[in-house]
Amino acid sequence: MTTAVLIPARDEARALPELFARLDDLGAARPERVVVVDNGSRDDTAVVARGLGAEVVDEPRPGYGQACLAGIAHLASSGAAAVAVGGPPEVLIFLDADDFAAPAQIPHLLEPVERGDADLVIGERRALHGDGGVRWHARLGNRFVLSVLRLRFGSAVRDMGPFRAIRWRALTKLDLDDRDYGWYVQMQVRARRSGLRVVGIPVDFERRTVGTSKVSGNSLASVRAGWVMIRTLVAEIVRDDRYSRAEIKS
Repeated sequence: MTTAVLIPARDEARALPELFARLDDLGAARPERVVVVDNGSRDDTAVVARGLGAEVVDEPRPGYGQACLAGIAHLASSGAAAVAVGGPPEVLIFLDADDFAAPAQIPHLLEPVERGDADLVIGERRALHGDGGVRWHARLGNRFVLSVLRLRFGSAVRDMGPFRAIRWRALTKLDLDDRDYGWYVQMQVRARRSGLRVVGIPVDFERRTVGTSKVSGNSLASVRAGWVMIRTLVAEIVRDDRYSRAEIKS
């Protein structure tokens, strides 16, 4: 399979060298393309990323989903990098810039896809030390959203983690458009609604050691991210009800 990594990044100039060093440790298993989306950084994130050999996309409009959409559009384009590898990747991996434990686990994340058992794989975080820096209200919100997903959509996944891999052809069917932290929820809901095979696998997760987290390191940001996820979940349930009624009428 051809693979690519998409890394949304804002003010992550200090974190990227360590992350790329861990990606390089994969050797032949390293994904063919690494795309860093500079999401309005005030530091040298873009300069550092280019120096490390990444394809850099400039997306000044804020939002995690906005950054992901910009990276996907870049991968879908017919630029020189795409031509060199024969077009978009067969599998796209989403990776946070501060998740230093993730690169070594990319082969593990890809196993269900390679076996033909999954279209979307979610890394279910297991903190190596304590709670991994995730605040209690964030963990509570995560559990609430997952409970609704299980009851409403039959999801067995136990985390909303950002470390995930999805088949490109499956991704293009989902018509994702959330531009904030609702991206995580929207992807999982629409994947289930579309009949995709969604599985979760345990992955190790470390507390951030470089820079400051945009969410877990800030109480207000963490509460806001949780609210956005819940709001997105409600919107997707309403959307699902509309589709169901339309199918019944047809």
